[in-house]
Amino acid sequence: MLYILGFVLLLAVVLWFARHRIAHGASQLANATNRLLGYRILPTHEGSFETDIEDGLTSSQFDLHANLADNDHRAGLKDKEEIMRIMKRERVSFDQARLLRQQRLLKKNNIDPATGLPLDPKFVSFGSSS
Repeated sequence: MLYILGFVLLLAVVLWFARHRIAHGASQLANATNRLLGYRILPTHEGSFETDIEDGLTSSQFDLHANLADNDHRAGLKDKEEIMRIMKRERVSFDQARLLRQQRLLKKNNIDPATGLPLDPKFVSFGSSS
């Protein structure tokens, strides 16, 4: 009985001192599981338009300098990591990467990227004839 009590006490002490590592490991496991299930972490306020400009995520077509001039304090671009991956993988400019991302998003949602119309065969459109 004394051995069991000693073992339980030793186990409790080890778990107490390792609680931060256990919590960190559980958090990483939860994040990996969420990524596998398709969930995304909500954007934080860690980024800014200044860091986006430093990372080369601005152009004449999509000028972030205006946001700085207007004292815009938002967290910066959404999905910037995805755009940067496309720029690196496809070796394209910022504008082209944004376009590719948008076209892929439309295709994923069953929308024709060229026309913007749904690809659902049940879709019916009543347009005006000229």
